Amino acid sequence: MKSKYLLPHLYKKIGWSITIPFLIIGILLFPLGDLLFEGAKWLTFLDKFPGQYTDEVIAAGLIIGMLLVAFSKEKIEDEYINKVRLESLQISVLINYLLLIICILLIYDVEFLSVMTYNMFTILLLFIIRFNFIIYRNK
Repeated sequence: MKSKYLLPHLYKKIGWSITIPFLIIGILLFPLGDLLFEGAKWLTFLDKFPGQYTDEVIAAGLIIGMLLVAFSKEKIEDEYINKVRLESLQISVLINYLLLIICILLIYDVEFLSVMTYNMFTILLLFIIRFNFIIYRNK
């Protein structure tokens, strides 16, 4: 069965080259930023423009990169790859919503906004991790 909605394999490399820098910058600035870089305003140079675009640019870059990685073909596409891709997508959606339900029940107020922010990336991140782990393990 051929999948019509997958990008050529070249886009996977482009996606990794976009994802890795944005992921590193995102982790350094947001979850660890207050601890590691307190007072380091140079990291948020895009915030000097009207609208403060640092978090928007990082989120958009991360999503674009992960979409390219997740929805690019492998070098050899066969039924096994399609099966692993489908299972990985199903498991990532299931885990994402289980985590979201737990967070809905346990986290309130402004902290829940952070949960929803990180939730934007969870499905793609879980899919990429599981899919590549299964493919790597079975080589």
